[in-house]
Amino acid sequence: MAMRLNPLRIFLAIVDTGSQHAAARMLGLTQPAVTKALQRLEAELDVRLFERSVHGATLTEYGQALLSHARLIDSELKTSIEALDQIKGARKGSISVALSHLPGTLLLPTVLASFRKKWPDISLRIAASAYPFLLPQVREGSLDFAVAPAPKEDWPEDLVREPLMATALSPVVRRGHPLAEASRLKDLSGAEWVLPTQESATAQALYAAASQLGMPRPVCLLTCETFTAMIMTVASSDLIGLIPSEMVKSIATLAGVAEVPIEDRLESAELCLIRRRTGVFTPAAAALAASFGSAARNLSRTTPPE
Repeated sequence: MAMRLNPLRIFLAIVDTGSQHAAARMLGLTQPAVTKALQRLEAELDVRLFERSVHGATLTEYGQALLSHARLIDSELKTSIEALDQIKGARKGSISVALSHLPGTLLLPTVLASFRKKWPDISLRIAASAYPFLLPQVREGSLDFAVAPAPKEDWPEDLVREPLMATALSPVVRRGHPLAEASRLKDLSGAEWVLPTQESATAQALYAAASQLGMPRPVCLLTCETFTAMIMTVASSDLIGLIPSEMVKSIATLAGVAEVPIEDRLESAELCLIRRRTGVFTPAAAALAASFGSAARNLSRTTPPE
C-alpha cells in the first residue's frame, strides 16, 4: 500500500509528544493540519491508531503495531537523503551510536580525533544504552550502530554482530575494602555486586565463572547502566564492580577504586559492532564504524595478555 510519509511523521510526533496539539507545536503546523493528516493516515490503513481523551492520545493495538515500522521507515528516509547528499559531496548529517564502557572510554577519543578531520560537520550522538536494551534501538533505526559486548548464543537474525576484539573482566572495589587483596573469585563469595544489567555480557560472564567454580550465584541487587554511576557507587560503598580489564590501568586511580588481584580469568563476550542486517550506512556512518574497528584492533595489539 502506498503511504504518504508526512502523515507518518505526524503519527510519530503525536506518539513522542502525547497529543495532537503538542505535535503541531513541535512540527510548526496548525492543529487542524495535524488532525487532517492523521485522519488521512487512519483512512488509508483502515484502522484507528489512537484513543483520544482529555489526557492526550494513547496508542491502540494497531498504533502499537505500526510504531516500530514507522520509526524504521522515518529513519531509513533520513539515512537515504543524507547518503545521497554525502555522495554528492556534502560533509554534513547526523549519526547516533551506543557505546559500552570500553569503547566509550578507550576507543572514542582516538576515533573522534581521526573522524572529525574528515567529517567536521557531522552531528554525532553517543548513547550509553546497555545490552540488551540497545538492540531494539538498532532494530528500529534510532541507533545507526552500537559497539558493545555481544554473545554468540541466541543472536537475533535481523541484526549482525561483527567481532572487533576479545575482552576480559576485572573486579574492582573501593580503596581499603576488606576484600581488596582477595586472590580467588571464591574469596568474593557472599559479597554484593553492582553490574550493568542482569542480562549483560558482564553479568553473564560472572555468573558462568561462579557456576564453573561451584560457587553460589553472585548477589546483584543494584544495576547501573552508566559507567560513571557504577564506578562512583563502587568507590563509595562495599559493592564490587566488574569492568573490562583493559580499562583498569586508566580508570582505577582516577576513580578511586582498586583492582582485586584474583587469579581466575573472567572472559567476557567479544566486543562487537552491532548493526541491522538490512541497513545501509551513510558514507559518514561507514567511516565512523571503520574507525571503531581500526581502534579496537590497535588496542587489542597493544594490550598485553594476562
